[in-house]
Amino acid sequence: MSGIKEFFKGFQKGMHMFGNNVGHIVNSALLLLVYVAGVGITSIIAKLSGKRFLDTKLSEKDTYWSELDLKKKPEEEYYRQF
Repeated sequence: MSGIKEFFKGFQKGMHMFGNNVGHIVNSALLLLVYVAGVGITSIIAKLSGKRFLDTKLSEKDTYWSELDLKKKPEEEYYRQF
């Protein structure tokens, strides 16, 4: 009788390890699919349309900082922002 218990304990442990390994494989495959679908397609569309999310080209300047055109707004515009 104890031989059967040992067999099933070993079988349960083996199935647990097998399930964990299959879970890692499936999760990796799904994450790869989501990454390719989300980031890959966005990148392709951005390249085709010429969109640049970061301005990394240096033109005669020595810095990547861009100038902001911050102007003082009238006080009334701050009350109704949305």
